[in-house]
Amino acid sequence: MTEIYRSINIEAPVNKVFEYASNYQKWPEFFEGVSDVKPVTETIRGNGAKFIYKVKVLGMRVAVGTEIQQFKENEGWIGKSFKGLEHQTQWIFEKLNGNTKFTFIQNYKFPLYFGGKIIDKMFAQHEWIKIIENSLQNLKRIMEQKNNNMFLQSSKADAK
Repeated sequence: MTEIYRSINIEAPVNKVFEYASNYQKWPEFFEGVSDVKPVTETIRGNGAKFIYKVKVLGMRVAVGTEIQQFKENEGWIGKSFKGLEHQTQWIFEKLNGNTKFTFIQNYKFPLYFGGKIIDKMFAQHEWIKIIENSLQNLKRIMEQKNNNMFLQSSKADAK
């Protein structure tokens, strides 16, 4: 399996970042290439929640299914595949001086029918790294903008 590990510091409280990122409906807003996220279980948040969605990689849209496991409020979860590309993701949220350190780890196995390890090393791994880095930057931008807007509204209220 190939592993990609990326972290980013976000100037927003961990509970706010976690609340936003753990909402599957928000994933297409920040996670590059993710679309059509739909729950397949009544549980839509936490352990046992299952989702089917599409990811775009190497110019193809691929249906993927993920089940949420080891969900811990404001700390993270593991997403394990049950459909499509074999993968496991880990989402880790840590308090860091009132802000959030977010770490995303992706392990995946590129299928033989797509060219296996050779195509993965030559193309897919580089694309996944770019997708993950862009997605973390998107999450940072969105959360810091929300955090700044809340600060400005609070400051205006205090000034009155």
